[in-house]
Amino acid sequence: MTIRILFLLLAAYLLGSIPFSHFITKWRTGLVIREVGEGNVGSRNVWHVVGPRWGVLAFALDMLKGLAVYLGGLALGVPIWGIGLAGIAAVLGHQFSFFLHGQGGKGLATMLGVILGLSPLAALGGLALLGLAYVFFRDFNPSVIVSALGVIFLPLVVGPSPVVTVYALGMVLMAGVKKLLDRQHETQVWGAHPWEGGGKPGFHHAEGSDQAASQDANAH
Repeated sequence: MTIRILFLLLAAYLLGSIPFSHFITKWRTGLVIREVGEGNVGSRNVWHVVGPRWGVLAFALDMLKGLAVYLGGLALGVPIWGIGLAGIAAVLGHQFSFFLHGQGGKGLATMLGVILGLSPLAALGGLALLGLAYVFFRDFNPSVIVSALGVIFLPLVVGPSPVVTVYALGMVLMAGVKKLLDRQHETQVWGAHPWEGGGKPGFHHAEGSDQAASQDANAH
């Protein structure tokens, strides 16, 4: 059993490391995704830099990485706690990709793929909330927050276990930490090569708040 768990952890990290957003952008435009737009190796950046259908493709492939780890764990007969660890390994692979020398995205789509296996209704509900929130806000950033909250708390309602809520919360916190780690790089990239045609990354709002606070402090 230990060998199977270790194998699954390694396979999960390597599978999570596959940077589909990087490959799609390089293939379609010749650009390096981490050096344009919001500077993130993720599907939203692909959506704006390459095109919506390619962004959807990148999202789907990243989500399938997480689901594949869950299904692979079941096929190997790994206990659910081992599959949970493998899901974390897959997200870490996306965040610190072996193929990009330790660089990567936030891992939310891969996280959603793992949750899709653990609690399908929570994952699908989170996706539905993303769409509904976007219709209401017309802004992707708050919509993602609503979706993430749905994925975290829906397992308390639809099952299979409250433990999934704790697990999903941990995953979202991992993405938040990665966002903080990447903020300086992404701000620099955005300043040089922002998206064309509208849309603002999440850190843009944070930067605006920081500048407003700084101006307010200077005024006093």
